[in-house]
Amino acid sequence: MPFDEKEVIPLGYKTTAAGDFTIAIDTAEGLFGAQAVYLEDKTTGKIQDLTAGNYTFTTEVGTFTSRFVLSYVNKTLGNDDFENLKDGLLVSVKDKTVKITSSKENIKEVTVYDISGKLIHSSKKVGTPELQISNLQAGNQVLIVKINLENDFTASRKIIFH
Repeated sequence: MPFDEKEVIPLGYKTTAAGDFTIAIDTAEGLFGAQAVYLEDKTTGKIQDLTAGNYTFTTEVGTFTSRFVLSYVNKTLGNDDFENLKDGLLVSVKDKTVKITSSKENIKEVTVYDISGKLIHSSKKVGTPELQISNLQAGNQVLIVKINLENDFTASRKIIFH
């Protein structure tokens, strides 16, 4: 049976006492001596690397078959574009073009700053759910993209421009 790092293992439990409980790895051998093991709590949304520390949670009495899952890759550390989707906003860079997509509301305004705070680009009155910026005068660096939506929601994203 080969090891599959993309495998997700459901972890259920049954308790006759309510209170705080801790999930931990006592020892790890062989392949698991160097392999990260992530515990995802589906109730709280928290993810804990069990090789870095224990996870303590509070529970009621009962049987819980789908509260936890174990995995070997932390999905919050992935680099897929859709991993960056937060608050309905996706900001990605490809071939020196910055693409901003809003799934909930039209974009009102976008400003782009370098890491020192210098304004690199500004787009006002966008009025669409998507904007592509391809004429940025910036070298390979970290940029901050500030997005204002038409409902006055504001968010900032850090991107690596290359």
